[in-house]
Amino acid sequence: MQLTATILALSSLALGAIAPSMSIPRDASRRYLSDGIFDGGKAVRANIEGLRFSKHKREKFERWVFDFSDATTQTIGSVAPQFRIRYVKAGKMAKPEGGHVTLEPAKIIISLKGVSKNLLTRPMLEKLAQKSNLVKEVISYPPIEDGDLAIEMILKDSYPFYSHQPLTHEGRLVIDISENS
Repeated sequence: MQLTATILALSSLALGAIAPSMSIPRDASRRYLSDGIFDGGKAVRANIEGLRFSKHKREKFERWVFDFSDATTQTIGSVAPQFRIRYVKAGKMAKPEGGHVTLEPAKIIISLKGVSKNLLTRPMLEKLAQKSNLVKEVISYPPIEDGDLAIEMILKDSYPFYSHQPLTHEGRLVIDISENS
């Protein structure tokens, strides 16, 4: 089922907007959302250099940062490939006795177009997820064609997020995930 969602996300990136999307914010304000589709980056080839995160306990959020580099010069932070970020709400079913059962967890799907090299490794992603209080798993899927790939951030609960691509660091994608549901 996860692979199906990923393929659909990549298809929507390749075919154009199926659902309405917005340009990714360029500022770091924290207007957390629990849904939305955001487009950013440029139609250039780039490498995924790394993923890091930090916990901000006082403000009750985690910041996840993807770093990209130019595919030719390998200059880090200069350019990001075309991307789409989509928040997929958790699939929940009400129980007759009250409460609910989570059928599918909430996730953030990042679809990338034109990735030359992906330096994210499974052990690195597993280690990051183990340290996180909010993200259960990070999956980097292999490219499906010409550098188009997807990354899923499976959340431990339905946490709101905020993403932006800083003006001063074009080759960086920032995703803040808030503990406040």
